[in-house]
Amino acid sequence: MREIGLHGRGGQGIVLSGEMLANIYFYEGYNVQFMPSYGAERRGSPSNAYVRVEKGKRIYNRYTVTLPDMVVVFNTSLLENIRVKENGVVLLNISGSIKKAETNARIFVVDANTIALSLNLGTPAMPIINTALLGAFCKVAGDYSFENLARVLDEKIGKHSDVNIEAARLAYDRVREL
Repeated sequence: MREIGLHGRGGQGIVLSGEMLANIYFYEGYNVQFMPSYGAERRGSPSNAYVRVEKGKRIYNRYTVTLPDMVVVFNTSLLENIRVKENGVVLLNISGSIKKAETNARIFVVDANTIALSLNLGTPAMPIINTALLGAFCKVAGDYSFENLARVLDEKIGKHSDVNIEAARLAYDRVREL
């Protein structure tokens, strides 16, 4: 079983991203659980979503995810509160350079803010980065197809899915490992 954590701030589309990620894995034939977790429901407050996936077995666990295998970090101001399993995977939305900390985790980076703004997704104060990060995560995770990602984006977003699919494609191409 794989546990995935998505971490950001209210207004960044964390909950929607978790729901879309669960749907993508469902289309890939996985059993899934989706668990949003947020405190004060307001823009800017910490927001998390967790997805459990298992191929071929039912998921009976109902406990809170405390140490996921993989995390996607939408906002690096939350980094000190985020944990991942030993030898886990971390995907960071970051512009500029970052020095890799001493960790056993594999660290991947992508500048989802720049991608979103280049496609007029959101504003400079609040770029819409969730679809770009799902594209980057598709490449990092390597266990779901970009076609199913595009399918879910089209189903959930509808009219504006083409530009969101483009954001996902750009992030897929630009994500890199530190």
